[in-house]
Formats: sequence, structure tokens, C-alpha cells
Amino acid sequence: MNNRTEAYDLSLFEPRPAKVVKLKTNKKLQKAQKRKNVIQSIINTTATICVAALAVTVIGMLIVSRVRLTEMDDKINSMEKQLIVLQSEKTRLTDELARKTSTKSVEEYAYETLGMQKVDSTQIEYIESENTDKAVVANKENSGFLKAAGQAIIKFFTQLAYLFD
Repeated sequence: MNNRTEAYDLSLFEPRPAKVVKLKTNKKLQKAQKRKNVIQSIINTTATICVAALAVTVIGMLIVSRVRLTEMDDKINSMEKQLIVLQSEKTRLTDELARKTSTKSVEEYAYETLGMQKVDSTQIEYIESENTDKAVVANKENSGFLKAAGQAIIKFFTQLAYLFD
């Protein structure tokens, strides 16, 4: 057995500062990195331009829609004004029609223009018949009643049209 007393070197176990080693630059790696940076720069620029163009397009569409909305509002307002004018014209024409077709105005027109008079009691003639329960049709046709009613309506509207001339 060897009884030696040797001292231990504890400095070997203490932490040491790391050595910085400079690596040699790899030219291929540098070119690839530079190329990658250029491509990324182009992609970023293109994306920025696209986003800006999209924003300008959206803003332009908003402006155009506002202009159209304003034009439509103006058109609606002018149509509403025209509607008011036409409604007042309709009211005026309705009043004029009522005035011209009233019983009083028809009587005045008949008296003044046509020279007609109201029925006088001397103008009324009563017809007496032996058979009061029977009626004799003067003209027997299949559609006599409908034809007479149609002619009466035509005559009425002809005379009414004559009033407005």
C-alpha cells in the first residue's frame, strides 16, 4: 500500500469561461442568405402594395356608393315633389269634374246652351189603356232589352262628352 498524500488540484473543477471560436465564413451560405433576404424583401414589398391597392379600391367603392346613394335620394325627392304636384292636379280635376257633372250645372247647360226647359204640367200627357195589366213590346227581337240598354248607355255618354266639349 502506498501511503502517499497528494494534494488535489480543485481548480480543474471550477467553471471556466467559454472560448469563442470564430468560424470561417461559408461563401455559399452567405449567398443563399443574401438571396433569401432579397426574396423576402420583394415579397414584403409586393404584399404591402397589394394591401394598399385593396384599401384604395375599398375606399373608392365606398365613395362611389355614397355618390349613388346621394343621387338616388335626389331622384326620390324630385319624384315626391312631382307626386305632390300630380296629386294636387288630380284633386283639381276631380273637383272640376264634380262641378261640371253636378245636377245644377247640367240643368244650366241644358237651359242656356240647348234651350231646354223644365217639364211643365201642360206638357204631361197621360196615356190610358183598356188593359192595364198588359204591356206590348213594339219591336220584338231576341236581344231587344240588351240592345236598348246598350244604346241608352251610348247615348248617355255621348251627351256627357258633349257637355265637356
